[in-house]
Amino acid sequence: MKKIVNIWVLCIGLTFQSCELYDTYKDEVNAEFIGETVAFAVATPVGEADSVKENSVPLSLTVEMPMAIQTNRGIEIRYTFEGDAVFGTDFTAKAIERNEPNASDVTEKYATSQGGKFVIKNREVSEDEAGEESYTNTQNTATIEVSPLVVAGVDKTSGKSLSIVLSSAKNLDNGEPITVGQGGIKKEYNIIINDIHCPTSLAGTYGAQISTETGVQDVSDVTLTNVDALANPDDIWGLYDISNIAGDIQDIPFQIIDQCGEFLGPSDSYISVQGDTEANGRIVLDVMFSDGTTTKQWILYLTKK
Repeated sequence: MKKIVNIWVLCIGLTFQSCELYDTYKDEVNAEFIGETVAFAVATPVGEADSVKENSVPLSLTVEMPMAIQTNRGIEIRYTFEGDAVFGTDFTAKAIERNEPNASDVTEKYATSQGGKFVIKNREVSEDEAGEESYTNTQNTATIEVSPLVVAGVDKTSGKSLSIVLSSAKNLDNGEPITVGQGGIKKEYNIIINDIHCPTSLAGTYGAQISTETGVQDVSDVTLTNVDALANPDDIWGLYDISNIAGDIQDIPFQIIDQCGEFLGPSDSYISVQGDTEANGRIVLDVMFSDGTTTKQWILYLTKK
């Protein structure tokens, strides 16, 4: 309490300067907030954004209730979207509740362009001999999952901005509002969705070079073959077989997943593949394989003919 009083006095003395608790005491920005609140477990700093690519894996944002709140029905949290990213075109989102006794049981609630809502409950409520209830939080979280989409043929140099904002919360038992954020922070998560560029179809014959411990050398052509048209409805991404994965050394049919420039192939103790497509269209694959005794890691460069 003494600390708060001192801050108030300082603000009076600095009439023409803005004054906020977390601006004045930088060491308190990361302090745990004690009180009835819901907030992002991790949020982007003010003025900064997390950068993701179109068609990347969903971004999972954990929302937590740091301290137990006296509620049987739970705390309902609403969230909205801000920025120039368009819901349904640039991204989709859903909330994942974890309120069931079985930790593996979840409830998914899909958002709309207006945002969405979800509930966080205390997982355990107990009563002592005097009839006093106590509330214990075990896994008192929910997740907002944001999925960036591909917008074919539409580029924006600086990317598309998206903010997921925890707009309000209330106790469902009595309708009382609950504070959103912690001391003015952790109520907004900022994202930049960056455009990605890739060939409309990867199938074809590629001239190949391979970089080994002895240097870069030309090797036999490599072919990429589309495996399943149903997996590639828009010619944006799909499943492919890749042959001659290690140049002249081995010829291994290999299924590879292309997500518009990012490649991930099945990985085991024998061989693994990952890589991406460069701006000039050349595919660069990091290939690691083993004959059971020796493990080698080479770089395969593919240029479509």
